[in-house]
Amino acid sequence: MKIKVNIYCMLIFLFFMSFPNIAFAQDSEESSVNKEISVDDIPSLVFTYWQHKSIMDARKTKGVVRAPTQSELDAMNNGDEFEPDAGTREIELGGILFTKEDSWIIWLNGQRVTPDAVPKEVLDLRVFKDYIEIKWLDDYTNQVFPIRIRTHQRFDMDSRIFLPG
Repeated sequence: MKIKVNIYCMLIFLFFMSFPNIAFAQDSEESSVNKEISVDDIPSLVFTYWQHKSIMDARKTKGVVRAPTQSELDAMNNGDEFEPDAGTREIELGGILFTKEDSWIIWLNGQRVTPDAVPKEVLDLRVFKDYIEIKWLDDYTNQVFPIRIRTHQRFDMDSRIFLPG
């Protein structure tokens, strides 16, 4: 009789222990069905993180973007390695005349720059009322400097510091 009571107690114990597992399994199934997946949650399947970040940065680029010149394309295709002149190692913004987004004049390194006349070193240029955002290609080091500069400021590319007027 004592054995029968122990067996019944064991069966009842196992019976009640099985309920939380069933309820837990149902909760997890419902949560997986109700969970929505966003495209923003999935990283790129084709590109690495840095390639994807570069592509997204390029897509967000606005402003004046200069295409490469024919001589630059020919030099890349031929594999010519040329030593560029050190040239101007500072970027100086003399002033901004801003009327609207596509109508402005700036004085960059003493030269007048308009939306139609952008220097070859400028890869991307956005002009605002108080400052400009520029991506400057330094031919000497073959580096691109993304810079936000205000009027009467200079940027020294060698020491990478901003200097007053």
